[in-house]
Amino acid sequence: MNQNEHALQGDYEHKLDPKNRVSVPADWRQLAGDGVLRLLQSSKYKVHTLRVLTEGEYDEMLRTVDEMENWTPAEKKNMKGKLHSRCQKASMSDQGKLLIPKAWCERPGLEGGELVKLVGRGTYFEILSIENYQVMTEREDAETARLNEEVDFF
Repeated sequence: MNQNEHALQGDYEHKLDPKNRVSVPADWRQLAGDGVLRLLQSSKYKVHTLRVLTEGEYDEMLRTVDEMENWTPAEKKNMKGKLHSRCQKASMSDQGKLLIPKAWCERPGLEGGELVKLVGRGTYFEILSIENYQVMTEREDAETARLNEEVDFF
């Protein structure tokens, strides 16, 4: 099976309900496997995001740390420890609702009852407020335009 067949692609607007649950797009649910995901407080282009990792993506991040040849064992242990401390397990209901703890909504500016953006990144997705999504997209588009000069995709 092609690994891209079930890639998390596209972006969607969904409402974060008053209990801080968001519907995960149906075509993304299969990649979540048994419904266990990990939330990671992160940032992209200096914008706070909530990264939602599949178990495969989380394992890949840990492998990446292990493969850093120029890092000492202590540095690897510290980075893995930080990754563990900035993550929290989350589960998706049978109906595809992902519960985000209230405390985890504050940093990326997510508010119950408001629209949020879910952005597919292949093996993970990000959840952003609409405002943060617009700022991130402007910054990302500027970098993409520069990189596109070499590959001419867009």
